[in-house]
Amino acid sequence: MRSKLLLAFAALAAVALGTARPALADNNATGTIGAVQAGSVGVSPSVGASQSGAAAAASAPVSVGSASNTASNSVGVVQTGAVSASPTASAGFAGHTASASAPTTIGGGGSNTASNSVGAAQVGGGNSSTGSIGAAQVGATQTSPVVGASVLGSAASAAATAGTGGGGNTASDSVGAAQVGGGNTVTSSFLAAQSGALAAGADAGAGGTTVSTPATVGGPGANSASDSVGTVQIGGGNNSALGSVGTVQTGSASAAPSVGGGGGGSGTTAAGVPSAAPVGLAPSAPASIAGLPMPGRSTARVPSRKPFGAANVPSGAPRLGQLPFTGLGLLLVALLALALLAAGSGIRARMSAYA
Repeated sequence: MRSKLLLAFAALAAVALGTARPALADNNATGTIGAVQAGSVGVSPSVGASQSGAAAAASAPVSVGSASNTASNSVGVVQTGAVSASPTASAGFAGHTASASAPTTIGGGGSNTASNSVGAAQVGGGNSSTGSIGAAQVGATQTSPVVGASVLGSAASAAATAGTGGGGNTASDSVGAAQVGGGNTVTSSFLAAQSGALAAGADAGAGGTTVSTPATVGGPGANSASDSVGTVQIGGGNNSALGSVGTVQTGSASAAPSVGGGGGGSGTTAAGVPSAAPVGLAPSAPASIAGLPMPGRSTARVPSRKPFGAANVPSGAPRLGQLPFTGLGLLLVALLALALLAAGSGIRARMSAYA
């Protein structure tokens, strides 16, 4: 009897975990040490229960899309196609329901390529790393968690959406490059962090009243950093000046919060959850955040520096009686130096007397 129960539980577990589809992608590793390449694969675990009028269910399907992964003459490479997950959970009892879901996708189609690189991680397709050390590249990312409940005929729900723009990432002859969202290029640079356009929003509703707060940073366009040190670019359409150090660039930001009532608008699902559409990267009528220009982008950038060894001549005519580059009075500094010299001489004389 016990063996039959064990066999039954094993069969149920196998059905719940689903089946993994065979890899269909073309993975190639040539002259490479420590390469991990994932093609098309999927799994769909689920569980459910029902007892005395109460029911509950949960599932978490996860899949990795098909991608062409290539690694050549590299060390420590991880490559995978687009990743998607859609975990859901629901419960109900005596007409009362609750549900939650969090669909998430990373990347789209395309191929991942790593050549002459050390420590390259590429997720989502459309990524390229050549002659780089420590390159992390992630395609466009989108997530839309939703929760809702319905009790005694009243419904409440909340939804959030966040994501980054799409495209491919390219890193060449760089050290420490982190690229998220696509459309990013870094060349011969040290420590560069780049992100495509960002979009986020939250929607909540209860009793016929809804609140929405979409926000975006940046828009279409690519980020580019070349021959730079310590570059941070967010939002797309940013270009780091040649040879710049410590550059921070961000695209324009906008937000359009709104409050509505009367139950019209987006509609609801069976569990009372609004069918919130993902926030777009460019709202039709955005309200500009105070202090940030629209359109265009705000840029905080360190001025371009001259090559090492070049003569740096200060601008403006020199002023007598002031220290160069500081503007401090020369007399005040001279008096302070004399006072410190006298104090030091006195301390040395006392120490000599004690000795």
